[in-house]
Amino acid sequence: MTAFLIADNSKAKVMMLELLVKKSKKFPAVLIAHSTDEAKKLIDGNDIAAAFIDYEMPTENGPAVIAYLKARNPAARIALVTSFDNGSYEEAARAAGAEACVCTTNEEKEVKDKLEALLMEWGL
Repeated sequence: MTAFLIADNSKAKVMMLELLVKKSKKFPAVLIAHSTDEAKKLIDGNDIAAAFIDYEMPTENGPAVIAYLKARNPAARIALVTSFDNGSYEEAARAAGAEACVCTTNEEKEVKDKLEALLMEWGL
């Protein structure tokens, strides 16, 4: 079964992202990781087709998780979803394999619209 991974240590953001993914009905399972170690374990044990990954998490940063997922599933669709509007974060995430970056400090409607568009594009 293909799954969607949300890797973020912010419980509020995880709840918002999980709601959007489930609402899209594009992915049969949504897996949650609150640290890079948890994310890697979920990647090892599941077929992750797509992911929203935060930049700053316990243990390592988001690009480490992005690179780890891409090494195991080169076709995985990945977006960096972070509260930091930082060009170097986006650059590192894209270098690791992310195809999109969404800053969650932008206007709520804009953030949700971008994330929903990605989910529609990525639907399997």
